[in-house]
Amino acid sequence: MQFLKRPNGDRFAFRRLGATWGIPLLMLIHYRGTMDFWDPLVVNGLAEHRPVILMDYSGVGFSTGRVASTVADSADDVLQFLSLLGEKEVDLLGFSIGGYIAPMVALNAPEDITVRKLVIAGTGPSGGPDTVTNSPSHQNQVNTLAGGRDITIDDFATLFFPHDLRGESALNSWFDRIYERNVSTSGEQRSNWLSFNFTDGGKGVEAQTNLVSSWLLVNETRGRNGSYDRLPGLKTPVLITNGNNDFMIPTPNSFTLQQRLPNAQLILYPDSGHGHLYQYANLFARHVLDYLQSY
Repeated sequence: MQFLKRPNGDRFAFRRLGATWGIPLLMLIHYRGTMDFWDPLVVNGLAEHRPVILMDYSGVGFSTGRVASTVADSADDVLQFLSLLGEKEVDLLGFSIGGYIAPMVALNAPEDITVRKLVIAGTGPSGGPDTVTNSPSHQNQVNTLAGGRDITIDDFATLFFPHDLRGESALNSWFDRIYERNVSTSGEQRSNWLSFNFTDGGKGVEAQTNLVSSWLLVNETRGRNGSYDRLPGLKTPVLITNGNNDFMIPTPNSFTLQQRLPNAQLILYPDSGHGHLYQYANLFARHVLDYLQSY
């Protein structure tokens, strides 16, 4: 693990792994996640062929500072991280809220930072006329499962995977994998979910929940604060992926992204949901590598 000191004295925690050649791939994780919760099957599959950078968002995991409460603020944090790291050209892979953030990094990047390609998984655009939102009761269920004091395997059974034998098998395999990395296997302490047991009074979860809810409000995501209106002008090539039935961020939003972006491909994985990239980890990694290495 490495750290970058920010001008205000806070620090970003990150890891760099994998190949020593090529354009690095920066991976941006989901709601409440830290870099320790990436699926090693996905990360290692990607890192075998290219440099991979994992980071903790501001105030999350081993990074210190304020937890961003808007997507625009989080994108600015990522841009500051890249500037401090000295990376002038990167590919980005964003999952869930990371998929909100990644296009905003590309849209708001200064001239000295280039986002070459984007991969966004299980995500959607900011609020717009055809953005699909969950019903209030459905969203309350999402918030209850994802925003509690702890997140259990039973919560992820609903949030990430389909309720069938294939989904149950994928859930159990993935949950085992994300806890493989610990002090005895890596020599490093591992972080826990943001606001685990609400030791921070739940402030981190509150901030990220606001990030999610404000992203869907048209009046709060105009101009530089949102993506919907600006997607047609984003020339960066984009690969969009999702499961055919995403419980957290409705799958039709992936199609909306593909339709609004001028250079985007869409892959939908069968019998899967928000956690499709973990259910089909090897296939997903191959799709991402093929995309990043093509044209």
